[in-house]
Amino acid sequence: MHRLFMNIAHRGFSARYPENTIAAFRAALELGCTWLETDVRRTPDGVLVLLHDATVNRTTNGTGAVAELSWEEVSRLDAGSWKGKQFRGEGIPTLRDLLAFVSQRAQVVVELKLPVAHVREVVELVGDVDAFDWTVASAFEWEVVLRVRETAPRWRTTWLTAFKDTTPDEAISRCVAAGVDTLAPLAAHTDRSLVQKAHGAGLLVRCWGLGDDRGPEMRRLVNLGVDGMTTNHPDALMALTRVTGASCAAGAAGSTCLPDMGQGSP
Repeated sequence: MHRLFMNIAHRGFSARYPENTIAAFRAALELGCTWLETDVRRTPDGVLVLLHDATVNRTTNGTGAVAELSWEEVSRLDAGSWKGKQFRGEGIPTLRDLLAFVSQRAQVVVELKLPVAHVREVVELVGDVDAFDWTVASAFEWEVVLRVRETAPRWRTTWLTAFKDTTPDEAISRCVAAGVDTLAPLAAHTDRSLVQKAHGAGLLVRCWGLGDDRGPEMRRLVNLGVDGMTTNHPDALMALTRVTGASCAAGAAGSTCLPDMGQGSP
């Protein structure tokens, strides 16, 4: 028996390359990743850019909040040198840049880090490039997830949560009621009971928050039966989940074939 698994390159191959840059996404594709994840923010003049933090301070040679910098200002920043001099000159891509670069070669998880009022702009861009079938919307803010469901019912959606304001059972019920297909709990808060209940409700479970883990936590989650996880080390997860001679010909694009791993420990 085999099941499908999502090895999602977190902000691209971010362990070795500057996160959320074309260099990181190119490296992930060259590694063989068929799932990529990115973060989307909006400049005040309406450009959707790929950046995790609310400011450009950590990952560029500039300073200031993304919400206060024009696209012209953001486009001039060096987003590569902080990771190594060999990446000097890597810029901050737009969401449109990334979707054009990937061009259906992988599934792209788009984490919306912007106010509910701007969700429609993301939906319209994804629709404009006909990318609904090979992208997934994700967000921590439940209101953002609901707005995606309202404005783009055909777009697959993932709710990211650490269960701060809800219980796992309540989170599962929310997702089912809203038509959200994937629950994404913090890895440290994921146990076998959660996975089994979510699967029983028809949801996929993919985890986040593995940090620099390259094996122990990955293996624990795989043994729990999760459907995937975001990782800065997609190469390590690929090595862990590789099955010689396994076939996923009948599976969905962007998935890796895994054998049943047994019960393991919770």
